[in-house]
Amino acid sequence: MKFLSPITFTLLLCAASALWAQPKFNSPYSRYGLGDPARRFFAAQAGYGGQTAAFHDHYHLNPFNPASYAFLRTATFEGGAYAKYGAYQSPSASQQVWTGNMAYVSLGFPLRNAINDILDRQRSPWHYGTGLVLMPHTSVGYNVSIPDSLPDLGNFLSEFKGDGGTYRLSWGHALRYKQTAIGIDLGWLFGRATYESSTAFRDSFPTFISTRRDDQNISGFVWKAGMQHDIVLKYFESDTTLPQEWITLGASGGTQRQISSTADRLFVRHRGRQANGQYSSADTLLAESGRRYALTLPAAWRVGAQYVRANKLRLGAEFAWEGWSVFENAARSNDADFRNIIELAAGVEYIPDHISYNRYLKRVRYRFGAHYRQDPRLVGPGQLDDIGLSFGMGFPLILPRQQTSFVQTSLEVGRLGRGTSIQETYARITLGFTFNDDSWFFKRRFD
Repeated sequence: MKFLSPITFTLLLCAASALWAQPKFNSPYSRYGLGDPARRFFAAQAGYGGQTAAFHDHYHLNPFNPASYAFLRTATFEGGAYAKYGAYQSPSASQQVWTGNMAYVSLGFPLRNAINDILDRQRSPWHYGTGLVLMPHTSVGYNVSIPDSLPDLGNFLSEFKGDGGTYRLSWGHALRYKQTAIGIDLGWLFGRATYESSTAFRDSFPTFISTRRDDQNISGFVWKAGMQHDIVLKYFESDTTLPQEWITLGASGGTQRQISSTADRLFVRHRGRQANGQYSSADTLLAESGRRYALTLPAAWRVGAQYVRANKLRLGAEFAWEGWSVFENAARSNDADFRNIIELAAGVEYIPDHISYNRYLKRVRYRFGAHYRQDPRLVGPGQLDDIGLSFGMGFPLILPRQQTSFVQTSLEVGRLGRGTSIQETYARITLGFTFNDDSWFFKRRFD
């Protein structure tokens, strides 16, 4: 464990700090709900559509179906960051925005070292795994200005600003007997978001501004369960206990739940803001602090299937459903309407020759996928449907003590919005790192 421990500790500190330092960005639809949802997959899965229900791998993490922890053979640390280009188009204006952030940081490991089984010459049918993950859950960030006029009021400017988001810290556990695994993920959802709207009446003298500001703090327990089962089609001739070809069936999901939130509210008329941020000549119309509200989150589940030929091919598809029609945020009663949604994803991963000695590119994992995701927020005409393609590559690395690790890359391109007033065309690049160490829980032997 000498190799992974200092790297893991350093990267965990850096990644956690970066997750808190969320950069500014401008996504107009993040005003609604809890904000724009973060990707629910890592860089390795992003390359072939973001499939997670039936994905498991000896050297990669998949906390989105906790049953996958039971298939790990090594201690695995994964971290990732992304950069996104978004081009927003409306009938009257357009805007291009770049943003980026840490995407995830995670650590998982089996509770029994596979090397011990080989040295002891006995293999138990029981396997256990566990893992921790910290990642953004939603992001809020927008800054919209709308000039207008009315006959009785003259010219005025409406501004809408927001920033913040939520995060999820999860601890997953999994148990596997032979080819069937079950798992549960226990998490804590937390975060803070600020929503501010102002109307400045320019033709009045002196000019006055009406500002409403809501600060919402969210925290609560969430959970998810998962199951995966391998239907083995063929075993290796050299070791009849190791599957060579199989089909994985997977499912994961959680029930509807309610968590708590607190909100601070301020409604004030003023003449502007001073350098110290205070309102000038303020007339406070409403001031509330620490008022409690309930927040209802929807039930969700996903199912998937993947055909796998070890070290050669992975081909799969996935379907998901989320019941967002029950979503309710009592702290923001003027929010959008919400609908139940579905997601579809499919993709493939191919490795030309995983043991090629003199051609490195033959050992690279090549990935391609496609997705269709509905957004639950109903804002004006049309629907926020996300349709896109994804490409990815996994570059193997041989680190000290012959530990196999990976650099993961993915590119997602697509469009959000169908018949909506604002459409987004985006390109998202994710860079991930996967570090493996098989010396955890290894029993040393001395003659």
